[in-house]
Amino acid sequence: MIRVNLLPRTARTTTERDWRSLAGVAAAALVVVVMVFMYMNEIRQARSYQREITSMQAELKQLEEVAKQVDQLKKENQMLEERRNVIQRLLASQSLPVHLLQALSEQLTEELWLTSISKSGTRLTIRGYSFTDFGIANFMTRLGRTAPLLTNVELVVSEQAEVDKITLKRFEIVCRIMG
Repeated sequence: MIRVNLLPRTARTTTERDWRSLAGVAAAALVVVVMVFMYMNEIRQARSYQREITSMQAELKQLEEVAKQVDQLKKENQMLEERRNVIQRLLASQSLPVHLLQALSEQLTEELWLTSISKSGTRLTIRGYSFTDFGIANFMTRLGRTAPLLTNVELVVSEQAEVDKITLKRFEIVCRIMG
């Protein structure tokens, strides 16, 4: 079937123009609606990003506080480690006098007694009294057996002395401490 438009030409173009204008306005309105929607979406994303930035800044402040605490704990740990090392050195240096005195007491005989023991660096000076020269010699021989703790045992002085009207031998022995 064929349609024929019998309206005058001016009337026909107005109707077509009306539809064209209406379609143009509708398209423009649709573009505006889409643009408003996109703008609102961008605003929503910007707010979301702003909230994320704010929460990250708060978290950063908390982490900075934790980092300060970690640094403080590291300093305290280093100080405690230094103290522990000092204590270990002191304990190690305490063991030598204990072993030294034990070795000396094991080598003493009944005919000999000590009056002083002094240490200067690696040099040990032992002073005391004995009833006989043989007691001093025996003590020196026994000290020589305590190697490697004591080495180079030498008699510096051996002289006669009187203590409470008893004639004794006063002696001074020098030796080297190892360790």
